[in-house]
Amino acid sequence: MNNTISINLGLLDIKIIKMNTDKKGNYHINIRSTKTTGTCHKCGCEIDKFHSYDRETEIRHLPILGKECYLHIRLPRYECSSCHKNPTTTQQPQWKNYKSSHTKDFEKYLLDALVNSTISDVSRKENISEKKIKGVLETYYPDKINWDSFDNLGQLGIDEIALKKRS
Repeated sequence: MNNTISINLGLLDIKIIKMNTDKKGNYHINIRSTKTTGTCHKCGCEIDKFHSYDRETEIRHLPILGKECYLHIRLPRYECSSCHKNPTTTQQPQWKNYKSSHTKDFEKYLLDALVNSTISDVSRKENISEKKIKGVLETYYPDKINWDSFDNLGQLGIDEIALKKRS
C-alpha cells in the first residue's frame, strides 16, 4: 500500500526538491526557484545574469495535516550590468514579503486565526512568538492612519440608538 499523497503548496515559480519530517512530525520541504530573473534593488531593472545563491532560508508555510510546515530555499542572486559596480540582488519571490520569515498565505492564515482570539491564544496554538504575530499585524494593518487621505468622513455615530435619538 502506498502511503504518499500529493499536495499543491500554492506557490508560483518553485520546484519541490525533497520533503521530510522531523521528530515532532513537522514538514520540512526543500524547494528551488524556477524563476530565472530578479529585480535590481538599485535601478529596478529586470536582471538575469546569475551570480550565486544566497544562504538557505527557512520560511514558515501553511500547516499540512495539522503539522507545521517549513520551506527551505536558497534564492538565486543576480548581477546588474546597468548599475555602477555591478551590484548583486537576491531574487524576491512574490509569495513572500521582503524580510519576512513566513509566506503571505501563512500570514493571512494567522490574521484569520486572530478573529475572536487573542494574540496570545494564536501564539500558543500555532507555536509562533507573539512578537512575530504583532509584526504580521503591523505589516497588514499599520498603526498610523493618513487622515489627509480622507476628504469627508460623513456622519459618525456612537451607536444606533444615539443616531435615532437625534431625529
